[in-house]
Amino acid sequence: MRNECYHDPQHVNGAEVSLFGFLYLERPEAPGNVGLLDQLEALIWVKTHIENFGGDPDEVTLFGESAGAASVHMHVLSPLSQPYFKRFILQSGSATAPWALETKEAIFERAILVAQSLNCNVTKYDPYLNVTLVLECLLNASPENLLLQEWQAFEFLDFPWTPIVDGIFLIEEPRSSLQHGRFKKSQALIGNNLDEAIYFIVYFLPSVFKKDDLFSKNHFIHSDATFEECAYKLLPAYLKRNPIVKNAILYEYKDWSLPEDPMRRQDALDKMLGDYHFTCSVNEAAQAYLKHGGVVYSYYFTHRASAQTWPRWMGVVHGYEINFIFGEPFNPTFKYTTEEKELSKRFMRYWANFARTGRNPNSNPDGSWMSADVWPVYTQNQEYLTLSVNGSRIGHGPRLRQCAFWKQYIPRLLAATADLTDIELRWKQQFSKWEQEYIVDWKNEFDQFQRLNKYKYYDSDIRHCHNGHCDGGNGHL
Repeated sequence: MRNECYHDPQHVNGAEVSLFGFLYLERPEAPGNVGLLDQLEALIWVKTHIENFGGDPDEVTLFGESAGAASVHMHVLSPLSQPYFKRFILQSGSATAPWALETKEAIFERAILVAQSLNCNVTKYDPYLNVTLVLECLLNASPENLLLQEWQAFEFLDFPWTPIVDGIFLIEEPRSSLQHGRFKKSQALIGNNLDEAIYFIVYFLPSVFKKDDLFSKNHFIHSDATFEECAYKLLPAYLKRNPIVKNAILYEYKDWSLPEDPMRRQDALDKMLGDYHFTCSVNEAAQAYLKHGGVVYSYYFTHRASAQTWPRWMGVVHGYEINFIFGEPFNPTFKYTTEEKELSKRFMRYWANFARTGRNPNSNPDGSWMSADVWPVYTQNQEYLTLSVNGSRIGHGPRLRQCAFWKQYIPRLLAATADLTDIELRWKQQFSKWEQEYIVDWKNEFDQFQRLNKYKYYDSDIRHCHNGHCDGGNGHL
């Protein structure tokens, strides 16, 4: 049976990306957010013409994955986009993800770095920077040269060209919009995958996860020292330069039940970066949407596809739910199981049902139920439906404790230690060690010294006493 039997909504995808979509130079010719404005033009076209293709202009659903989900979420926040769609789906991404947005200043500086690498006779330290000349130089460069020079990332998952708060498309920081309910309120389908970060980690740490060993080995992090070194390389600078915060993160993610298990260390590293970059920001979006009157359905994808090209130990990696949403298991080129084909059917029906009506994804347009699975509406208990070949179950979160750690505890810890100098931070660490280790050792030594002196004093008294009388006025025994 053809896949079209299971999903029929029309969709529009694709966006202007990288510096071609997000160059910012404080000039009308490079205003930033052009990629999002291009998407907006596509939305306006769909709203205007979809009726000619059998669609309903009042029932347009946006959906995207990863950076696509962040783009969709920004349309939800933008007053310019809100009239042109009804509901949305976020898969493993949101506008509050750490990689989703940059400051104007950061994007401007990266543009100057690209110009510098293209020999435009400019540096970011130039006190008399001529932006017009920079723009002309970039326009005269070939697209190939621009692409070769554009990647100026310095940290893990630090994408060089992102949207900015421009005051036109994005009026304010996304987190502020979420906190105050300044976004389109309708229905949302939101979720994550089990192992969001490992796909990126193996690329970023090739010295640990050697390419030639990925399929022949399962264990790569054999010591706590290696785990801490990997975490240090992957965490953003503002977290790892504060030793108190860095140690809190390491403590939270170390598996204390099996601390010497390499697989547990690898999973801890994946969850540390996956929670920070993906899962907790998606959860944050769901909670804000619920708080301000939206209707949310949440999922957690936990099935590792049998036809996945990555090694089994990497788990359910970022982006691999897309295969099931677009029906790849029905492609005979791939060796998916019968159970996986059934899972793909469910995915396509869930997404299509939600896109048509905005109601429970398990509810067909005629009001009947697609299966016996209960997909609960998201509430303050943070319910989600697990999507897997092993049946569906209802969970809460996901990753409730860890997301509270990132979204509540870490900001407070950063604020509490923000005014401390590096010297003070080191002193606090040393004081803690002194209080917990050195002072205990000193107390033990001092107690032993007192006992020894007492015995010496007692022996001395005995030696100076005779027939009940003691020299030196020390009294009687």
